Amino acid sequence: MASLLTTKRLVEGFGDEGWRLYQAIDGRVLGSLPQQLQVQSTMLSGRTGTGKSLLVTQLSQHFNCKLVRVHPGRALATGAQHHGLKRQLNQITAEPTILWLVDVELFCGLYGAVVAEFLHSMDERPNCLVIMTTRHPDKVGVNIRHLCADHIRLLPPGNSERRHLAQWLTNDRMPQDVLDVIVEETRGKAVAELFAAISVRVKFQSTGMVRWRDSTNTSWDKASQASFKVSWSDIGGLDSVINELQESIVWPLRFREQFQRLGIRPPRGILLYGPPGTGKTMLAKAAASEVSANFIPVAIPDLIKGEIGESEKSLAQVFETAKRGPSIVFLDEIEAIFGSRENSGEVGKKLITQLFLEMDDIPENSNVVVLAATNQPHLIDSSILRPGRLDKAILVPVPDEHSRRDILCKVSRHLKIENAEDIFNWLAKIEMPGAEIKALVKYACYSAIQRKSKVLNKSDFDTALAKYSNQAFIC
Repeated sequence: MASLLTTKRLVEGFGDEGWRLYQAIDGRVLGSLPQQLQVQSTMLSGRTGTGKSLLVTQLSQHFNCKLVRVHPGRALATGAQHHGLKRQLNQITAEPTILWLVDVELFCGLYGAVVAEFLHSMDERPNCLVIMTTRHPDKVGVNIRHLCADHIRLLPPGNSERRHLAQWLTNDRMPQDVLDVIVEETRGKAVAELFAAISVRVKFQSTGMVRWRDSTNTSWDKASQASFKVSWSDIGGLDSVINELQESIVWPLRFREQFQRLGIRPPRGILLYGPPGTGKTMLAKAAASEVSANFIPVAIPDLIKGEIGESEKSLAQVFETAKRGPSIVFLDEIEAIFGSRENSGEVGKKLITQLFLEMDDIPENSNVVVLAATNQPHLIDSSILRPGRLDKAILVPVPDEHSRRDILCKVSRHLKIENAEDIFNWLAKIEMPGAEIKALVKYACYSAIQRKSKVLNKSDFDTALAKYSNQAFIC
């Protein structure tokens, strides 16, 4: 039997869902529960990479029971029609056994009847638990679903779960500071993606190319994760907006007990509106970083699906993931997805309805906050601005001269600039949004690189401004 401590760490990496499967196996296969309390069959669902196979195989080893893995392709190859499947099922003996039906949704139609017949006979097999895994639980036949005593849905792990999984995979040999980086980097990622991030560090460390701590710079997704790590101190010229977000998001999550005791109901959702390039996305990321929350951006391509009903399911999955831990769901360009119902197509109307259902389902004092951003607030369906939905709107304005100077100082604080004060005073007088100021500094750096200089000067900013006047910036 695998080490209890090792198994405990793995199971805790899957949260309550992991313990439910653990108890189902312990109660049924080892007979630790009376028969009337035993779970005879359970469905384990989750998208690719959520750890279904890992959990089943590791728990079967822990309990030292026989694991019979049945895949539809292999079953059908062993005999004509459904006889091959019956041969597979007949492998079940009196010894403690887990019957694992992989991709159970493929056992539909004729083969579904064979599986249903087997499930009906479970009383004759007291030491056998049937575990069905699937990526598409909605496609599993009704005759099979109704015979499942439990349905365990695996979601991307939260902060605590990722920490347990990383400790399990590395046998507690990973330094704490490296572990903290990995947990931070893999927010919202599936188990497989977490393991990929860890494997990169393990390979580099084992070959001696870099030390553990140096390997934190070899992240599997360094670019995208670096873009997540934004703090309030990185944002210039928006102090009043930051203060409002502090009160509306950070305080309710950080001082939850005080809010509950005083009966203060924080906003469930917040709308950031303002012209393009003013920093709405950056504010959302910084708010998530401030409270160590999962940042879950929702992009239009991720929602729009070809099959009927799939778009709504994608949106529901977003909120299901968010409920795993402190999370900020970020709906960028919300008017493109959730515009007025009168002007929306069929898919748009259904998505609006689904969003209302999901937001209405968020309990009070929840650790889930919805942040939306738009350049055109007048195009948004008015129903979403009601109390309990996006019930607070915050203007993110175009920066004034003082704000532009603050932005310049923030984005160039790690650069060496000749006569920086004079250059900042000069550039601050030019009207442009924050994103374009950032791009201006970037192109000034390119100019300095071409001059083979480590110090920027006015000529570099003149070159960058020439690109700006020719509208050559890609922010």
